[in-house]
Amino acid sequence: MNSFLIDYTAYMRSLATRHRELHHTTTEKHFFRGELEEFWKQFRSEVCFPCLMVEGSDNEYSGSEHNLTKKRNTSFIVADSYDQHDDYDEIQLKMSRCEEIAEQIMGRIIMDEDATIFQKVEIESITGQYLQNTTNRYVGYRISFSGITPSCFFSPNAFTNETD
Repeated sequence: MNSFLIDYTAYMRSLATRHRELHHTTTEKHFFRGELEEFWKQFRSEVCFPCLMVEGSDNEYSGSEHNLTKKRNTSFIVADSYDQHDDYDEIQLKMSRCEEIAEQIMGRIIMDEDATIFQKVEIESITGQYLQNTTNRYVGYRISFSGITPSCFFSPNAFTNETD
């Protein structure tokens, strides 16, 4: 069974657990699974800041009929809160902090030889974007990128009455 979503979420959670500024634990949650829409509304669960939010992906397929690959276009957000609506120095400081943590996480994804999450990260696909939710007083930095994984179109034992 292809368990990319479970494996990817577990991998990103492990990065949030090991990162010195996030330090996610079961009692102090600095990691969750969500989508960009949740950033603009309000986080659905209690989180500690700064936090890492991992989004889903949309997928593209390419290659040949005998060697199809899946390009997963995905994103994650590092978010932090701030106190005063008009304290622009604090807001920009928190945005910079989010950007730095997000880049450290992306760098780890690229360089992590132990992780078999992606066969390859397409470096030229990486983009970053500052975010600010003024209503709930938090900011973030969102990194989007594409990672290549195998597809599972051709599985010899997927149907009954097939031989290996």
